[in-house]
Amino acid sequence: MRRHHRDMLSYHWDHMNYLEKTIEELEEQIDNLLSPYRKQVELLDTIPGVNKNAAATFIAEMGVDMSVVKSSKHLASWAGVCPGNNESAGKKNKQNHTRK
Repeated sequence: MRRHHRDMLSYHWDHMNYLEKTIEELEEQIDNLLSPYRKQVELLDTIPGVNKNAAATFIAEMGVDMSVVKSSKHLASWAGVCPGNNESAGKKNKQNHTRK
């Protein structure tokens, strides 16, 4: 292993440490911003398949005021988790899929 390789490994190591520190700081900031919504996070966390990170995403994307949502179907459509119902002249479009 030459000096160049040792230098490159050192640069990569420093960059990885920087990224890990930045991720920790961001996670701490997210936790601080979620503190007013602890009850909602705990309720969302009881849903199978939803963890703390998913709950934080839900709150960030949809908020906690569900009075603006007309129904669960409306929310699912808004979130893009229900396929469309494209039908024309009695024939269904085979391109129905949900968004990623």
